[in-house]
Amino acid sequence: MSKKQNPKKKEIFWLIGTIMLVLILNTLIFGIDGLKSDSTLDINVHDTYFVIANFHFIILLGVLVFFGIYLIRTLRGNFKNLTANLILIISTTLLIIILNGISTIVENFVQQTSGWTIYPPLSAGEGLEQIEQEIESKDNNFGILSSILFYMQILLLIFLTFCGFKTGLNYKRTE
Repeated sequence: MSKKQNPKKKEIFWLIGTIMLVLILNTLIFGIDGLKSDSTLDINVHDTYFVIANFHFIILLGVLVFFGIYLIRTLRGNFKNLTANLILIISTTLLIIILNGISTIVENFVQQTSGWTIYPPLSAGEGLEQIEQEIESKDNNFGILSSILFYMQILLLIFLTFCGFKTGLNYKRTE
């Protein structure tokens, strides 16, 4: 006789295991100091420093790990596990919100770089054309990234709708 494990207990183990994986990954990436509330990450881009609290990266990493693990679990279980479906729906919603915030930041870069003026003005020569091409290529890269983020949000919204529909169908069958 084999004992079947309680499905609710199994879900608690998966949830705790996923949280532990997020904490381990955070510790591997940022070190033990990454768990402190006042720890920050400094990113140097040319002559500008971006100082970002590690808390934001922990949230991003956590949402991505939860989304990845529960996406696999939900697809392998064919949307039959209600708890896994709900965690996937929550993590997908949070991922859409995070991508929206990142998209806003990228859009801000696009708007800032599109109106650049070079001062003091350079004489019309090869140097000026090269600088203008570099600015346009950076503008174009930020525009492409912004479009990619927008379409990722659209795909996630479609997936979220599908996931909610399948969860609703399976929930009605089990009642």
